[in-house]
Amino acid sequence: MSLYLADYRVIEKLGTGANSDIYCVEHLETGELRAAKYVRINEEDEKKFLEQLRAEQATGQSLDHPVLRKIYDLRQIRKRLRIQAAVLLMEYVDGVPMSHSEFRPELPRLLGYFRLVAEGLQVMHHSGYVHADLKPGNMIVTRDDRVKLIDYGQSSAMMHAKERIQGTMDYMAPEQARRSVLDQRTDVFGLGATLFKLLTGRAVTTEMNKVASLHMPSRIGRRLSELKRPISDDIPTCVARLMEDCIKSEPVERLADMRAVINRIDLTLTILDHQRQQHGGTGSAHTG
Repeated sequence: MSLYLADYRVIEKLGTGANSDIYCVEHLETGELRAAKYVRINEEDEKKFLEQLRAEQATGQSLDHPVLRKIYDLRQIRKRLRIQAAVLLMEYVDGVPMSHSEFRPELPRLLGYFRLVAEGLQVMHHSGYVHADLKPGNMIVTRDDRVKLIDYGQSSAMMHAKERIQGTMDYMAPEQARRSVLDQRTDVFGLGATLFKLLTGRAVTTEMNKVASLHMPSRIGRRLSELKRPISDDIPTCVARLMEDCIKSEPVERLADMRAVINRIDLTLTILDHQRQQHGGTGSAHTG
């Protein structure tokens, strides 16, 4: 079964997941481009998939910030009274994910992108939601050099504990892995873990990804050891400290919220600029 919408024309397929496809579609009357997430739904998983899509729709439609992808509509496709698929219509984002091998900005520019993401997350948190799935693939740098945060499929209400372990292992905060209450500090961890991966090429070490098991709740999500400075010879100490203060095991030890993250990024950029002027050089390219 392929995507068909009476008021849209399919332009191209953008990607494929386990049970979904993403398309670029064009509205027949207005000519506006949208992204359409087409999700195939089998009978036994109908409730789970619909709940997740409705949650993603509710989250996206409640948010208003240039960094946060807009969600427009959720449609159900029925055949003989049974829901066979659903389509989530979203803002079309033309750009490159930070997970792309050719995404290699200089360090100050990368931190500038992360500052923008933190601003968007601050609005998301004030609206009562945690993203809970921050990773390079969910951060898109657009062709006009802006950044978009996408995919609210794992988002959660603030101060809510999920029934299932959901998210991406290499970027998942310990409390998320333990199915504890999530708050803004959960996304602080995810943002720091994403920056860590982009700068070092490796995931933040936790027992969660070290043992690669979801069946050891007493061990899940605990840091094996605190990071030692410098993380890498190529990473300035001020940047290493920024990451460290985001990815502490215990939420109470992390930067408290996105305002604190933004302030720290501003301070880090100031230090890097001062160091550049002292040495008469340019910003270093990030490694990945």
